Amino acid sequence: MKLQEQLNAYTLIYEELKDAFRWKVSDNKILMTIASMYVLHDKPFNLEQFKSLENAIKQNAGIFSSLRSESRFTTAAMLDVHFETAEKHVPALFELYEALLDEGFSRGIFTYLAATVLLTKATTEEVEPRQVILKAKKIYDGMKEEHIFLTSKEDYPLAILLGFETKDCIIDHTETYYQALSESGFRKGNDLQSLSHILALGAEDDPARLVDRTVQLYEAFRNYGLKRKAMYYPAIGILALLPPEEVNMEAIVQLYESFNQKKDFKWQKDMNVFLAIAFFAKDKLTHIHLAETSIYTTLESVLQAQQIAMTTAITSAAVLSSTNNGQ
Repeated sequence: MKLQEQLNAYTLIYEELKDAFRWKVSDNKILMTIASMYVLHDKPFNLEQFKSLENAIKQNAGIFSSLRSESRFTTAAMLDVHFETAEKHVPALFELYEALLDEGFSRGIFTYLAATVLLTKATTEEVEPRQVILKAKKIYDGMKEEHIFLTSKEDYPLAILLGFETKDCIIDHTETYYQALSESGFRKGNDLQSLSHILALGAEDDPARLVDRTVQLYEAFRNYGLKRKAMYYPAIGILALLPPEEVNMEAIVQLYESFNQKKDFKWQKDMNVFLAIAFFAKDKLTHIHLAETSIYTTLESVLQAQQIAMTTAITSAAVLSSTNNGQ
C-alpha cells in the first residue's frame, strides 16, 4: 500500500470509528491510534466485528477492571489486527494477565497491555509465554535498578517485548544507548529510556554507529523544520534502524503535512509526527530488498514497540485525567 493509499485508508477507518464511538471514546488520539494499527498491519477494518470484540472484552472483564474503560478499544484493535478470529483469544488474554500478576507484576491497565503484547507475539512466534514473563520481569527489575525514578508500570509492555529478545544482557544494551545518547544531547527521562529500548531491538553490531545515526537524525529534525521534542525520541529510533540510504526526510515531512491538512488531525501535530514516521517505515518494509533482510523482522518489532509507546502514552494521559477528575 503506497503512502497516499495508507493515508486515505487511515482517514476512512478513523471516520468510521468516530461515527460509531463518538460518545464512548473521549480522546480522538485513541481512535487515531486504532485506525493506524489497521493500516500498519494491512488489516481491513470491519466495524461490526470490532464492536463484537470490544464487547467480548468488556464482558470478560471484572466489574472493577480497567478493561471496562476506553482501554478496551485499543486492546480490541491490537487483538483484531493480529488474529483472524480474535474473539476466541479473549479468555487467553485474561489468563495471561493473571500469569503476569503471579510473577509480581502489579494490577492495572499497563499489565493488561503487557498481556496483550504477550498474547499476540507469543502466538505468532510459538513461544512459551511463561518463559517470556519470567525474562520480562528480570528485565523490568533491571530497568528499575538502573533508573528507579523513571521506571514504572508504564514500562511493562516494552519489558515484555524485550523479553522475546535472544540477546544476552539486554539491559546492558539499553543502558549503553541511554548513556551514550544522554552524552550526545538527548534529554534524560522516560522518552530516552523508551528510545534506548527500541534501539536495543536492532541487529546493529556496533552500538556507536547506531548512536551516531540517531544523533544525525535528531539534527535532521531541526534542519527540516520539525521540533526536537523528547516525546519524538521513540519515532527517531525507528528511522535510525532503517538503512541510512532509505531515510527520506522530505517524504516524511510531506506526509506529516498531509496529516496536518486533514480537519480531524490538524490539532494533533505530535501524533502526526509519530504516524508519518510509522507509515513511512511501513512503506519501506514492502520493498523487496528490505523484506529479504533481517531488518524486516527488526522493524516489525520496532513498529510494534512504537505502537506500544503511543498506546502507553495515550493510556497514561487517560489515567491521569481520570484521576484528576476524581479528585
